[in-house]
Amino acid sequence: MEKEYSKEEHDKCQSVADAFAELYEMYGDMCVVDAGKFGFVFLKWFSRNSFEGSTAYKDSRELFDDLWQMWLDYKLLESVSGTEREDIDYEQLYEELSAKEKEEYEEKRQQFLSLSGLCD
Repeated sequence: MEKEYSKEEHDKCQSVADAFAELYEMYGDMCVVDAGKFGFVFLKWFSRNSFEGSTAYKDSRELFDDLWQMWLDYKLLESVSGTEREDIDYEQLYEELSAKEKEEYEEKRQQFLSLSGLCD
């Protein structure tokens, strides 16, 4: 049975959505919207006056994890865009990062967690 979507969880989801405002600006073709009793909807890839992908969330941690992964993937792709490496898998790109770069990404993740009001 699905757990009840509480006001507290709604507010946490709103905090997560707000924390990732820079992601929506980076991409320009996505956003997270409050869909009332249906939770929050992550709308992706706007073209031809509609979104080509969407996912609904009633769990703030799941929303956070997916938005974080999208942010990280964007940053990894941005670093190789326009090169012969842009077709490499994101996981492989991440594994090739230096320890310092991985640490910087983890610090950014912690910033998002703090902005979201979620703590590891």
